[in-house]
Amino acid sequence: MNPKYLKVEISAETKKDADEILNSLLDKKLVTGGQFIQAPARFLWKGKIQDMDYFTVTSYTLNKHKDAIIADVKMTTIEEFPMITFTPFDANDELLRWIEKTVV
Repeated sequence: MNPKYLKVEISAETKKDADEILNSLLDKKLVTGGQFIQAPARFLWKGKIQDMDYFTVTSYTLNKHKDAIIADVKMTTIEEFPMITFTPFDANDELLRWIEKTVV
């Protein structure tokens, strides 16, 4: 399956990290923009339960930018390894046209 439109979610440990990740992707026109979602998080890390506030950057892109987004986030983030997910979606025509015009 090679869907054209993707929703992107990227982890970030701090607001500053989230800002730098999104700004880098926007500068390269790889994503449309983004929301920062901040929430408490709990997860296993190196065999221990970790609690922290965490950020998720959400945005939209085209499938052709997937590899470039992964590479850019890995270079930008402060995380040892970022969590980057891509979810295929369909939407109203206006949103899909905006994505097409925004990311190149």
